[in-house]
Amino acid sequence: TSNALRAWWQRFNTAQKFAKAAPLPDKDDAPHLVFGKPLKESLKYASVQISTAGANGELFVWGYIPVVVAKCGLFLKENATEVEGTFRVNGSNKRMRELQAIFETPPRYGKSLDWKKENYTSHDVASVFRRYLTQMPEPVIPYDMYFQVRRPALAPKRPVDQDEVIATYKRLIARLPRANQYLLLYVLDLLSVFARKSDKNLMTAQNLAVIFRPGIMSHPSHELTPAEHHLSQDVLEFLIAHQDWFMLSV
Repeated sequence: TSNALRAWWQRFNTAQKFAKAAPLPDKDDAPHLVFGKPLKESLKYASVQISTAGANGELFVWGYIPVVVAKCGLFLKENATEVEGTFRVNGSNKRMRELQAIFETPPRYGKSLDWKKENYTSHDVASVFRRYLTQMPEPVIPYDMYFQVRRPALAPKRPVDQDEVIATYKRLIARLPRANQYLLLYVLDLLSVFARKSDKNLMTAQNLAVIFRPGIMSHPSHELTPAEHHLSQDVLEFLIAHQDWFMLSV
């Protein structure tokens, strides 16, 4: 099963490089900001397909994610998995502003960005990736699902049946709005890639959960309660560590 999963993910990651851009909106080239906007709104103007290659090599689309997430995610997978403190060290403010402007500019919103012709560092790209998530009006896991997603971690202390917990999270992820589901699964996949190389980049699943909790799993009522942050981080760490199972359910 492990070998099959690895082969499946290799096809998935390769397929992303060749995924076609989502169609551009007709008759509307007016600026529509991507950062700080609701996920569904930014997807109308700046989305790309996520594709998976089947056993015969044929691509099929299983979702859409924001251009900024796809472009930065691919760069990071290919160039930054062994960079120490990838997501912890901030990039250059000047270069981050330039890069954000590219992803905010119609009509392509960054779809045509060629990393090989640019001089952005891994920390620049990682910072912009993280900034997009933290600036969304709602986290990737919407407020109305926040307490449900945390509930399995609040269960009475008893021997944990990991398969049961995984099955519970599969059901919860399936109940997310489609756009949020696709974004969550993509981000979990990316973070798991970094966690597997934490001996080089020092980005363990625990560290990544601390850094990405605000953009993925937070709630205004818990903003000033560190103990609640820890619980959400534990949940996110579990999701990162077991993300293969959630992707397969798609």
